[in-house]
Amino acid sequence: MRKTVIIFLILVAVVFCAAGGEAIAADPLMVFCGAAFKKPMEEIVGIYEKQTGMRPDVVYGGVGTLFSQILLSRQGDVFVVPSPDIMAKAQAKGVIKSGSVKDIAYVVPCINTQKGNPKNIRGLGDLARPGVRVGLANPEIVYIGAIAVEIIEKNLSADEKKALRENIATYVEDFNKLATLLVLKQVDAIIGMHFLEGWYPDKVSTVKLKPNEVSRIGNAQAAVITYTVKKDEAARFIEFLASREAQAVFRKYHYFGTVREAFSWVGAVRPVGGEFTAMKERGGK
Repeated sequence: MRKTVIIFLILVAVVFCAAGGEAIAADPLMVFCGAAFKKPMEEIVGIYEKQTGMRPDVVYGGVGTLFSQILLSRQGDVFVVPSPDIMAKAQAKGVIKSGSVKDIAYVVPCINTQKGNPKNIRGLGDLARPGVRVGLANPEIVYIGAIAVEIIEKNLSADEKKALRENIATYVEDFNKLATLLVLKQVDAIIGMHFLEGWYPDKVSTVKLKPNEVSRIGNAQAAVITYTVKKDEAARFIEFLASREAQAVFRKYHYFGTVREAFSWVGAVRPVGGEFTAMKERGGK
């Protein structure tokens, strides 16, 4: 009798564990995604849901903030970042699975203005003119914020830097909020990304930087987070991000699909990713 009870309890435990495992697997895929990919990602997630019946939950934000959230919570399934150097840091911390990284898009820094460029901003130096309201992203947690600091430090004179600092209206904590500053006309210009006009064609204009002013371009990548309990599903979603169908959505919003396209737009071959020496000099990242 006692032996029968023990066997019964073991069977109950096995069934309970199996049910618990299924419940965990049934939870939505959790994607931590840089805010610079919000517009296309929302559309891609909708397509993925129609095809698979599963809709991932996506958390958007500055990549520095997302990285910290993943490390602290030890949760998540997919990490999407704007540059290989960020992914390399994630790998060094054991946050992503080795061999799971895939390229999904390329992005180029530029100046974005209100539609029609009412302040007649033609180049980087114009951001230092009196009366020009400038918005930047926080360089400590946002990729384009770090790039903006690097561009300013390397290309403007001491007097221009001082004048530009006086024109900075605010620093924001992710790319989506940076774009919103411009759309709501709270600033005249931002140091942003080439694709923003694709997000808001009726609200935003694009001013290219000189090729030598573009210190680097971004290479968006996605990888499986090591804490996932849904490794196969996470890998399938990343494969979908790199698929022809998802790439068409990225192109719709003006992201580049190849590094050659990005270089062609810049007008020169520029570094892809890399360490932020300007931030180190300032005591930052």
